[in-house]
Amino acid sequence: MSREFANIPARPGIYAIRHKTDGLLYIGKTKSLRGRFSGGHKAFLWAWLDKYSDEDVRIAMQSISYWENPALLLELEAIILRATEPPYNVQIPSER
Repeated sequence: MSREFANIPARPGIYAIRHKTDGLLYIGKTKSLRGRFSGGHKAFLWAWLDKYSDEDVRIAMQSISYWENPALLLELEAIILRATEPPYNVQIPSER
């Protein structure tokens, strides 16, 4: 993967940033997966501050074609956050 993230699709989706041994660090959703990472991401800064090696931090993503229904993506993200409680997500939405 290049730092320009050219091989990441410019499509809406859900993504996760994870550490090789410590597991899930951050979950998010975006209108453009490529755009979300090409400008940087706070989870990478926090991983650097935690002294994680660049080689041990990875991005997992899934394109989702239902961006026209933002409530659906918001709910999906909230469900995943409640189930996993990643340490780099500052505020995890509560159940309604």
